[in-house]
Amino acid sequence: MNFREFKDKTRKMPFFGSDLADIFSLSPESMRNQLTRWKKSGLLVELRRGLYVLGREERQVNLSREVAAANIYQPSYISLETALSHYKMIPEKTNAIISITTRKTKEFNNPEGGFIYRHLKPSLFFGFIPKKDDNGFPYFMADPEKALLDYLYLNMGSIHPSDKQYFSGSLRLQNTALLNKKKLLSYAGRFKVKKLDAILENIK
Repeated sequence: MNFREFKDKTRKMPFFGSDLADIFSLSPESMRNQLTRWKKSGLLVELRRGLYVLGREERQVNLSREVAAANIYQPSYISLETALSHYKMIPEKTNAIISITTRKTKEFNNPEGGFIYRHLKPSLFFGFIPKKDDNGFPYFMADPEKALLDYLYLNMGSIHPSDKQYFSGSLRLQNTALLNKKKLLSYAGRFKVKKLDAILENIK
């Protein structure tokens, strides 16, 4: 199969796996070698081992980084600084897409950007909502309350509960009106960490 034929079969897919070799070719090993050659020539981009997208000049469907993040490492949902920035609760923009996963902490870098996954135990894998990108492809993002709690929990070692200026100073938290305080405290209770509860008392 030449690249034009392959592109015609995959042009509406946001991404695809190397398992397509078993579907598209009578010789899967030859097809996988072809995928490697196309990747080296820039016709394909490998997001992680065995997961590809067409090169940017070859795509009919644009790939959002949010949807890429959702599929590079599963299960996962976008959270932490990326979600806080999305909600304009912190002024900084994040270069990498930062997500939560129940799997081990992992980082991927590819031509589409950086993708960071932070581990939380399964009992803390909640508080995210379904979203869709401009092309209608799904991904999950933490709601504002969970994004903040994920951040505080994973950075708790560097936060002192007596620092009453932490939120306005170090974190530069803004637009706190977005937070549902009842939901925030309810979510926090599920973490079962007294220090986290104490830190939250400093939110104004």
